[in-house]
Amino acid sequence: MSVVFDRSSVSLILADYAVADSLGKLQMVGGGLQIIGRDPATGMSSAFSLVVSLTFPPETVNEQYAFEVVLEDTDGRPIGLADPNAAEGAAPVMRFGQTLQIEEPNFRGSGVPRRALPTRSHVVMFFNTGLPLPPGRVLVWRAKIDGESRPEWTVSFYVPAPPTAPVLG
Repeated sequence: MSVVFDRSSVSLILADYAVADSLGKLQMVGGGLQIIGRDPATGMSSAFSLVVSLTFPPETVNEQYAFEVVLEDTDGRPIGLADPNAAEGAAPVMRFGQTLQIEEPNFRGSGVPRRALPTRSHVVMFFNTGLPLPPGRVLVWRAKIDGESRPEWTVSFYVPAPPTAPVLG
């Protein structure tokens, strides 16, 4: 277990739209989304944002860590997305990862002493054209730091299946 993993606090939220500015402030519309619509004609979900908020104590400043977000089913298995160009059984898994560094917050001119407050950052992923999410299922976004996660570092959502056709006769 890494020092960064051990000392970090992570939260995830879904929204209709979100963006983090250069000062680290988060702007969000429709936060707390739990149902992501899907167009049955195209197989694509509606647009949505995944926001991962990370908080680190001052003693972790300048540490590097591997950050990852994975789309899973409720059993913790990575989900393969529908891709018409993929070979049979080779649907690509939805995963985002990169190496990040904990930067010291800059509160110049505000009178806040150095390292008095934790470092906060936001990773915002905006899927403006949607994703080919499987319908009729609960899915889970999971955050990982240095390859490890905690149960609370997830956010669940539901993708509705198309309505059933009326039965005639």
